[in-house]
Amino acid sequence: MDADSILNAIDAAAYAKDLDGRYTYANATVQRIFGADLAGIIGKDDSHFFDLEQSNALRENDAEVMAQGVSVAREERDIIKESGEERVYFTIKSPLRDASGTIVGLCGLSIDITDRS
Repeated sequence: MDADSILNAIDAAAYAKDLDGRYTYANATVQRIFGADLAGIIGKDDSHFFDLEQSNALRENDAEVMAQGVSVAREERDIIKESGEERVYFTIKSPLRDASGTIVGLCGLSIDITDRS
């Protein structure tokens, strides 16, 4: 089994973004949450999918990962643009590095814990 098949089988959002915050990968869960297929997600940033005025922790966490080169694990409250729904995720984000160790983006895994909050 390849990594894409595995990531599409889990009930968690798995994704990757470049340094500009544009999606470079989104598994099936992300596609379902955003109401878009992979072609409708790749190359777009979070402003297309979230109300960033109310979901600003999302951008702050991304910036911390990419600027400081550290992993973060914390809750994020996000407003999904497609539905207007507020969801709470436990999110782990880590920097993605090229062969020379330079940060080229981030990857993340977000588990919906809305019903537990």
